[in-house]
Amino acid sequence: MSKKFQLLILSAIIAVVIPCLTQYAAAFELFPRPEGQYTVQRGDTLYGIAGAYYANPALWPFLWNQNPALSIKGGSPEQQPLTPGTKIDLYQTRYPYPAMNQSYMPPTGLPEDARFLITKVPYQGIPYDKRYFRYKLTLRPTQLWGYIVSAPDQIKENYLERDLVYIRFRPSKKQAILVGDRFGIYRDRGPLNHPLNPDRAIGFMSEIVGEVEVTSTGNNLATAIILDSYVEIKRSDKICLFTPRSREIVPSKTHMMLTGTILASATGENFLNETSSLENDIVFIDRGECHGMREGMLLNIYRPPHPVTDPFFHRWISTPDKYVGEGMILKAFEKNATVLITTSREEIVPGDIIKSVSD
Repeated sequence: MSKKFQLLILSAIIAVVIPCLTQYAAAFELFPRPEGQYTVQRGDTLYGIAGAYYANPALWPFLWNQNPALSIKGGSPEQQPLTPGTKIDLYQTRYPYPAMNQSYMPPTGLPEDARFLITKVPYQGIPYDKRYFRYKLTLRPTQLWGYIVSAPDQIKENYLERDLVYIRFRPSKKQAILVGDRFGIYRDRGPLNHPLNPDRAIGFMSEIVGEVEVTSTGNNLATAIILDSYVEIKRSDKICLFTPRSREIVPSKTHMMLTGTILASATGENFLNETSSLENDIVFIDRGECHGMREGMLLNIYRPPHPVTDPFFHRWISTPDKYVGEGMILKAFEKNATVLITTSREEIVPGDIIKSVSD
């Protein structure tokens, strides 16, 4: 067989085999090629980039797993600022999370008493309501900027939207006040102690009751107009910085089991003047960012068990935790968080237990 004929046969084999190898390589490709790249800007985080690119910040682990070259310096990876100028590969979401946004159908044939345990977790954002964010629990009292002294209408004792009021600002803050500045109107709710240990101080509770905008600063007293009032505004109500956000809250789960205790209700109160909460009420919990809590995290709420006597061995045994409702973290502070009660089977009271909803 001549060398020329051998070369022709080899060329024909290569022409047939190479396209097949390309197809098999694409079929067995473990990580598909990225659809694009994003250059990190100053202050960018994985949480923010996932929210901008995928419209769901809860998908930040996907970006992290597909970009192993990213360097995270301790803490929570989704909240750590990335190095400006870093290139991040952007992939489609269908590869690691094929069922992330698929609808979930509960199984049929469940007893009526157990149906509340089977719930569908919504992954779409919920509308923002700034009134839910007006409760705060801090280690120290809220910083005072000023207080309401009076109003042009001297007869009025209470004020609502569109009313003008006179505000006295602290001398150290007065120089920084400009026309058009907006502030919150708040009231101190007093110190708060732990429900399971009354001798242990938790912090100071405050409540935003309205918003004002400065219209004049020419005199000793600044004039402001009330933009919003959740309750009737009164003289001596205090002024503080307040910057409401306008983005949606995206419900999310976690891969960790986090537990905590409900400290107090910010909105609920029963006929015995004891704090209790139902659906759409706000409560404080004793876990915050340093414990792993994040905005949008879903929680289950349980009642601590009461021991019972064993009828045969006559000894105390504990019973399982009683499910009483569900909630979602609206805002996580350093050592506490505010939670919106989304479902309540009965009244939720301080001392109830919260557990994170894991994947």
